[in-house]
Amino acid sequence: MIRSRARKPHLPLTAAITILVALVGVAIAPGDVAAASGNTRAATKIVRYRGVSVQVPAGWPVLRLGARSSVCVRFNRHAVYLGTPGTNENCPVRAIGRTEAILIAPEAPGAAVAPDTRSVLAPTSTPGAALGGGSTATLVEKAQHLVITATWGRHPATIRRALAVRSLRRAMLATNDRQPKTDTSLRPQSIARTTSSATPALPGAIDIGLGFDACSAPSEATMSAWANYSPYAAVGIYIGGINRGCLQKNLTYSWVSAESATGWHMVPIYVGLQAPGACSCQAITPSLAAGQGTAAAQDAVVQAQALGIGTGNPIYLDMEGYRRSTATTAAVLAFIEAWTVQLHASGYLSGVYSSGASGITDLVGQYGTGYAEPDELWTAAWDSSPPATPPTSPANAYVPSGDWPNNQQLLQYRGGHNEKYGGVTISVDNDYIDAATAAFGTGPSLVPAVPAAPSLTVRPQPNGSVHLTPKWAGEPGISKFEILAGSSPQALTAIETVAANRSGAIAIRAVYPYWGVTALNSTGQVVGSSTAVATPASVAIFGNSAFVGSTGPAGVPVACLNASPCEVQAVIYDGRKRLAHTATEAIARHGGVLLVPLSIKTRRLVADAVGRRLPVTVTVTSSTGQKATRSLSLVPFAASGKAPAHRIWASSAVRILGKTNFVSNGWVGGILAACKASKPCVASTTVTRAGIPIATSQPQTLGAGELGYLTFRLTAKGHALLRASKGNQLGARVSITSGTPSSTGGATVSVTSGPATALVSLDSYR
Repeated sequence: MIRSRARKPHLPLTAAITILVALVGVAIAPGDVAAASGNTRAATKIVRYRGVSVQVPAGWPVLRLGARSSVCVRFNRHAVYLGTPGTNENCPVRAIGRTEAILIAPEAPGAAVAPDTRSVLAPTSTPGAALGGGSTATLVEKAQHLVITATWGRHPATIRRALAVRSLRRAMLATNDRQPKTDTSLRPQSIARTTSSATPALPGAIDIGLGFDACSAPSEATMSAWANYSPYAAVGIYIGGINRGCLQKNLTYSWVSAESATGWHMVPIYVGLQAPGACSCQAITPSLAAGQGTAAAQDAVVQAQALGIGTGNPIYLDMEGYRRSTATTAAVLAFIEAWTVQLHASGYLSGVYSSGASGITDLVGQYGTGYAEPDELWTAAWDSSPPATPPTSPANAYVPSGDWPNNQQLLQYRGGHNEKYGGVTISVDNDYIDAATAAFGTGPSLVPAVPAAPSLTVRPQPNGSVHLTPKWAGEPGISKFEILAGSSPQALTAIETVAANRSGAIAIRAVYPYWGVTALNSTGQVVGSSTAVATPASVAIFGNSAFVGSTGPAGVPVACLNASPCEVQAVIYDGRKRLAHTATEAIARHGGVLLVPLSIKTRRLVADAVGRRLPVTVTVTSSTGQKATRSLSLVPFAASGKAPAHRIWASSAVRILGKTNFVSNGWVGGILAACKASKPCVASTTVTRAGIPIATSQPQTLGAGELGYLTFRLTAKGHALLRASKGNQLGARVSITSGTPSSTGGATVSVTSGPATALVSLDSYR
């Protein structure tokens, strides 16, 4: 629990504690506070500091801090820290992971103004990068001017009880919404420290020589001493991540600026989710590995920019050693690939640190395969020989000489130990560096300009299909593209998967209002997704023939796609000669038959055509400027005898567009229909007369929004009835049934579409 007292009198808890937020105001309500003696779940104790008390497990150590304190504030062990952390913390170099711990410290002067003075308050990870659980929240006790920083791992209830809050999730969201800003108006206008005459480090510069990394960034005084007496020119700094263990009191915007100016090359380290089972750390979820890797990279960029480390710099992912297995390797590789892809999209170089026997071996196995490789490789191999004097690159037994050959490697050749220079001792790892390093500011682009997500080009075709072209130019590691479609940008579902290296457009026999694409890596995980793309307004001409009677117009099946209003005009050409045209006519939403009046001369051309088919070109133009042009055949027919009654029933899935359907001398005919459903219509057609089947068909698919002919073949009975009719017209019932969804409508002859029914006539044509 938190109990706050302003010496005299006590302040109510609700008045004393507020969450520190910049962008959203989420209140943290106090929970029921039990006295220590009344807590029967576990032995507890009350820890008091400057009028505030917290109730924590009895076994937690209480560590007092001060200006000269060397106690390391780290969050991978249970503890309560009281006071201001010292500037020279004695931290073990490998403090990785996050558990339950609490720091209560006096509020830093100006903490609400200057971002560099509130690094102690900065969130270690955004919620999206902490999908494995565990994070941090920061509260301010206004009356006593105290800042309470709490972390948790697997037992958040311990922190909830200690802080008397009902929701750590709400606390984390509120804290993380107040990311440190990089507004230049809040930056220090000058650096108080006197800098040396060393050449300033530049963003993205290649450094060759010795370096060290420490769990907690040393103070400026320590860095100055080591700059004068140590052999090092590069320093590893832990900028963030859900598993970063040390507090980083010294690591601020001003610190990075000052140390860069004195010539220190930075190696920014981000300790994100770790391999499953690797340590007592928050771990990657294998099924979410790619998304978690993307979130980690996005968070790393936020943390880097809060420290003044802009684009053109590298950021190194710390992936601790793990036991290799098929499943673990796949999860780690997917996480790292997504990390690299996202950093490139954000303008940063991608670096990865790992054990030579695990992460580095797995990455070497992917080299040159099309996998999105990190730009810089940092191998931990403590069995390596130290560099020669003067420093030269030691051998790396885990990486072949041809891999990452162009100043792209670091080697950590010795693990944690103490070193003393200029009278100051630090626990460090030793590194040999021959790779890109970071510095304060923004450097030139060192990575290809890669879009942050795949793109999709949507081109409707004159025949009613759609051509889709997915791209992610310059991004390696993409194995497949998954095509998405739907009726709204928020309701896209996968309809087809294609190889990423295929050439040409993808032809889809469907017209959806919206499309999208996701990029998949070799393990089938999503690397990136496009935004939804609307189908451009267009018009289309369906079928390959238009029938011409002895009298009346020719019928051309057309539709408007995503265009409103749907008003079109058609022109028929024989070569360059215009044979016929229409006025502007309205077409139903799901398409219809546009009637084109023909002259007597044109009818004769059709009747005299070779094979009784006249090749023509039809151009349809909408009132809003869309145009489609297709080659069709005009086919003559003659109707005789009494025409049957016609009637059409509506359907929710399939719409019947014509009341007259033609049967060739080969007994084959077609029903012109449109799929109105949001998914392709798998349609089955039956033709009956007086309840007796007279035609058969196989299930056929009409794409969503597509018009087309559903073919059928007359049975011997149907053929006999048609031949016996007075003339060449036979009334029948056509039923078209679509499985998704099932609905019926109709016409005479009866047509059921989805199901839809219509009474239409079957005409033979000669």
